[in-house]
Amino acid sequence: MARQTHEWDLSATLSAAEHWINTCLVEDLSLFSKDSLWTASIVDEVYYAFVEHPDFSQNDFRTKLKGQMSSASASAQRLMAEMLWALLLFPANIKARTKRQQIREIWDLSEEQLPEDTPLMRDEVLVGIGSGGPAFNNYRPDEMTFLIELTSNLKRRTSKERQQILADYEVFADWIDGVPRQGIRQFRHMLRYFAFPDRVERISSNNDRRSILEAFEVAPRKETKKWTDRQLDDALLALRCDLQNRYQTKILDFYEPKLKETWAPSRKIKTEEGEVTVIVPRDDDDIDDDKELLTRESEEPEARQSLQVQAKLADIGTAMGFKIWIPRNDRNRVRELVSEVGDDGFLEVLPLNYDLTTLDTIEQIDVLWLKGRSIVRAFEVEHTTAVYSGLLRMADLLALQPNMNIRLHIVASDERREKVFREMLRPVFSLLDRGPLARSCTFISYESVDAIRALEHLAHTTDTIISEYEESSEADS
Repeated sequence: MARQTHEWDLSATLSAAEHWINTCLVEDLSLFSKDSLWTASIVDEVYYAFVEHPDFSQNDFRTKLKGQMSSASASAQRLMAEMLWALLLFPANIKARTKRQQIREIWDLSEEQLPEDTPLMRDEVLVGIGSGGPAFNNYRPDEMTFLIELTSNLKRRTSKERQQILADYEVFADWIDGVPRQGIRQFRHMLRYFAFPDRVERISSNNDRRSILEAFEVAPRKETKKWTDRQLDDALLALRCDLQNRYQTKILDFYEPKLKETWAPSRKIKTEEGEVTVIVPRDDDDIDDDKELLTRESEEPEARQSLQVQAKLADIGTAMGFKIWIPRNDRNRVRELVSEVGDDGFLEVLPLNYDLTTLDTIEQIDVLWLKGRSIVRAFEVEHTTAVYSGLLRMADLLALQPNMNIRLHIVASDERREKVFREMLRPVFSLLDRGPLARSCTFISYESVDAIRALEHLAHTTDTIISEYEESSEADS
């Protein structure tokens, strides 16, 4: 069964998903209250606020969602919070703490407090099922639109029809193909798994499905690229049954190391310091993701969010007693966004004694925290699709000064976490003379920056608090 693994207890999340399907999709009730929230009329309100009033700004999903729902009714705001819970239930590459924070922010718009001990908000529920993938994270608005569309479709049907759709795999497969969706949406895989965990693998990407079938010699990728979701599910189910018989086990998971090594073998490169894991992405891994994002960015105005994040990092660093360096081209715009206290900490000249090449590299880093004549932490804010520029700057710095002891961080939206980790494990960043960049550089989400900035008594907190919010590449851990 795909509902079990040897290393991961999925039962709490699957029970929560089953409860959501029966309580909210089949019936019209609520996850977090005694009200009837998942009704056709309230879904229509959410549809109007979110789908019919898209936000094409470069703000992060959380900020845009709060703005879109700000003028909706309290019931619509609470329904959107529950929809966000459902949307974030599957991804395991988003921390439970982050999920809770985002869900509560939307619920709080209704001026009703969500109880702290809400069972469906516990870690064991929100820990997730598997990776959501870069496409899911980069296009969360489209994933939410798809969730709203399919909910609206269900609510136009009788309770008996909804129950049949969500209980019969064949009926479900025919139904979901008729729900409007823009692009390749990962949530269709997530919902299919939640509804049929004994029939569908815990895989949110058809790329992984095709890789598995090719590696186990079921069918070549050029053939499976033409297959429907149902054909892929059928082939994987047959493969699962064969492998369970072969290994004499009922618990089999394609992401467990022994099986994953067959279809996604890790690349080990020997260095003087030992073996290093690298990733060489396939050409088709991001093709739909990148094509869609490039099209959008050509239509959207220049973002100011990176400057806002730089300002927040400056405020945090100043509160902790550091001096702050911001590149000259950004400095005046960032100073307009910081608090009065933060403005006092800016440096006009770096008090460092390095060669000109090193200094030129250091001066371009988005935010530096300095204590005396030493750099303590360096932050690169990556708001655009490609994360190469920030990683290259960090790698350049380590190449120029291999003995420099600086804590390095890539700061980006929560949606880009997986993209950062994957790019960080490319050979060019994994085979540096001083060791893999992933050992020196961590990821911090925009949400974590906000959480740190909101801490009480920040002036009495040291920068070691960063360790509670930074994240390292999973492949390097």
